[in-house]
Amino acid sequence: MLGSLNQIKTEFIEIGKRLYDKGFVPGSSGNISFKAQNEILVTASGCCLGELTEDDIITVDPDGNLPGRHGKPSSERFMHTEIYKRRPGINCIIHAHPPKSTALSVAGVDLKAPLIAEAVVTMGEIPLIQYQTPSTLELATLIADNFIDHDAVLMANHGATVCGKGLKKTFYKLETLEFLSEIYIITAMLNNRNEIPQEKIGELLKIREKMES
Repeated sequence: MLGSLNQIKTEFIEIGKRLYDKGFVPGSSGNISFKAQNEILVTASGCCLGELTEDDIITVDPDGNLPGRHGKPSSERFMHTEIYKRRPGINCIIHAHPPKSTALSVAGVDLKAPLIAEAVVTMGEIPLIQYQTPSTLELATLIADNFIDHDAVLMANHGATVCGKGLKKTFYKLETLEFLSEIYIITAMLNNRNEIPQEKIGELLKIREKMES
C-alpha cells in the first residue's frame, strides 16, 4: 500500500502542475482529492497546486477530520467528502477556476445544452448551482446533492468541480469542460448555436453507459 500511496502522491503533484500550467488554478486556488479505501487524500489549505510537494497532500477520514494527524487540509474538503458519500463509485474530485467555465458561472449560464458529442459522452449535462459562500456546509451540501446525477457542475461566481475515477481521467473531464465552455462562448459571439438533435442523444448516452461499465 505504501508504494501505491507514493504513486498517488506523485500523480497529485503532476496533475496539480498541469492544472496550474493550464491556468485553471491561479495563485493558491483550487483543490484536489483522492479516495483511497477508508481515507481521503486532499491538498493542503493555501498551497499552490503548481508547486505541490508530498507534504501538501493531507490524509483525512471520510468525514474530513484529522484524528491524531497533523496538517491543514483545504477548507473545502467537506465539499469533497459530501460528494464521496453520495457517489461511492468515484475516487477523485477536482475543484478549479478555469477562466471560461468560471466566466459562464458568473454570467449565470449552465451547460445543459448538448453542444458537442464528446462532452455528452464524458460528462452529460452540466448544471449551474446557485451561489453559496465557499467552504460552508451549505455549499458542500448543495454541490454534493447535484453530483448524485452529474459528473461536473458550474458553481455560480466561483468556478467548477468535476469527479471521476482516477486523477488523470478527472483532469481530462475538466479539460473537456473548459473546451465546451469555449465552444459555448464562441457560438454566442457568432450568434448561432446548433445543438445535437434530441433523437440522437440516446445513442450518446448508450456510449456513456458502456464507458462507465
